[in-house]
Amino acid sequence: MINERLNRLKTAMLKHNIDVYYFNTSDYHMSEYVADYFKTLAYFSGFTGSMATLLVTLKDTYIFVDGRYHVQADRQCLPHGLKVVKLGTKNGMEPMAFLKKYFAAKTIGLDGRRTNVKFAKELLKNNLKIKNVDIYSALIEERTPLGKDPIYELSTRYTGISRKTKLEMVKHVLQGKTHIINNLESIAYILNLRGNDIAYTPVFYSYLVFHGNNVYLFMDSYRIDKSLMERILDDGVIVRPYDSYYKFLYNIAGSTIIIDENKVNYESFVHINRNGNLIYDKRSPIEDMKAIKNEIEQKNMRLAHIYDGVAMLRFWMWLEKIDKRTISEYDAASKLDTLRRIYKAKDISFASIVAHDANAAMMHYFPEKGRSTRLKNRGILLFDSGGQYPQGTTDVTRTVALGNVSPEVKKYFTLVLKSMFNLSEVRFLKGLNGNQLDILARKDLWEIGVDYRCGTGHGVGFNLAVHESPPNIRYGHTDNGSELAEIKPGMVFSDEPGVYFEGKFGIRCENLLLCVNDASNEYGQFLRFEHLTMVPFDLELIDKDYLDEKTIAALNRYHSKVYKTLLPYLDDEEAQFLKEKTRLI
Repeated sequence: MINERLNRLKTAMLKHNIDVYYFNTSDYHMSEYVADYFKTLAYFSGFTGSMATLLVTLKDTYIFVDGRYHVQADRQCLPHGLKVVKLGTKNGMEPMAFLKKYFAAKTIGLDGRRTNVKFAKELLKNNLKIKNVDIYSALIEERTPLGKDPIYELSTRYTGISRKTKLEMVKHVLQGKTHIINNLESIAYILNLRGNDIAYTPVFYSYLVFHGNNVYLFMDSYRIDKSLMERILDDGVIVRPYDSYYKFLYNIAGSTIIIDENKVNYESFVHINRNGNLIYDKRSPIEDMKAIKNEIEQKNMRLAHIYDGVAMLRFWMWLEKIDKRTISEYDAASKLDTLRRIYKAKDISFASIVAHDANAAMMHYFPEKGRSTRLKNRGILLFDSGGQYPQGTTDVTRTVALGNVSPEVKKYFTLVLKSMFNLSEVRFLKGLNGNQLDILARKDLWEIGVDYRCGTGHGVGFNLAVHESPPNIRYGHTDNGSELAEIKPGMVFSDEPGVYFEGKFGIRCENLLLCVNDASNEYGQFLRFEHLTMVPFDLELIDKDYLDEKTIAALNRYHSKVYKTLLPYLDDEEAQFLKEKTRLI
């Protein structure tokens, strides 16, 4: 089936004189997670991961994936004859370098609505021709339509700042310049609105433009009820149809325009790159506002993580009571999702990862109904999951023993846990970024010749995307440079080192951290991290021979805090279970 689809695509490429057709996993808004309507890369490749690049040539088809998806891409794409390019390895050439080397002066076909400005400009800079045309939509059968659910408002008891105040803050920064926003999380944040257009991420398809002293929201008004519409209009927002966005851009003339070339699509650039407009590439001020959680958001997020901790604890209790052989990874994931939803969560924040032993070596392995592995009363289970609460977004990973485990597993679990605390316990001077801090989480693994092919941590939104930038904790560089953004008080991000041995096992420990102020002295302002996640680590997997006294003390402090924080929310049986899991070592 995949080969038939690719053959039809190649026929269309010949018709349009295209040498290579480019797909990514994004939508019109450069989103990481997208509605089913936009899962076209999966349609033509079979790959279901959240991030990849597909290059279809008239002869071969190449899929480029990072370290999270090396194993998954092999399993899903090699059977269809695709060539898997593994980024981060010796021969893992980046898509741009690949095109520059093998297709110089050739024509690259792409959908400008789904390609960011930066990538398109880079193609042109490298002597590649662009044909901005959608040749794939007509080939897709039974495409799922975009969502039409009502849009709802998040009150200031959660957001802390009103919509009108946020808009005035942005206008103050812009000083009359035009600012175009495609990013859905930024639009939802600045307007204190949420939707259900993308699974697990409470956003809605729309565009936002600051122009002159006006704010224009492009979305279909029938999705907003009368009362909410009146409040939006009273706050100075002009609502126009979603499909009128490009026509509006085309008519902008003589303006100084601010766009983020990583987060604005190329089609937008084509429409504004005329009429005497001056266009500047700059990160949106909304990004920094969104990343720094205010005091109300911080207070709410602490509460969300308490709720999350209770749900996780109940899952762990359930897991220990049952005969593991009677359930699959999919069953366990479904149970975890249910426990969150019946307690306090409005939704989950991403598809839950539950992986047994060797499956956990795939960083983003998702169990499928009818195809996932049955558990055993031995080995380890990794579960990476999160919830969407009115009070905030959560993301936590735990690796637990299902029974007997080898000394090797205990060794690596302990080193991963130590790596997580190496980062979470640091005090550092204001001004540092994620690129500089990343080594703290890796140094103990590097000393034994082991690494993990992904970043150590990502920013997390407030009742928004579970992956948010800035900040970004990694030693490598990203297209948007978010790892170079200063770590500031109020930022929330994950701390999730791990080890992944294909065919054997994978281990990850993940907490969310909040950056807060520490002491200030003659050397400057010091910062530190506060643990938001309130879930115990499995003490049965620890080998104290690989721990130092500092880490033992940090683990005991953390477990003491977890016990005291969760105790008021538990019944007697749950309290006893928690007491055992948080005992001193």
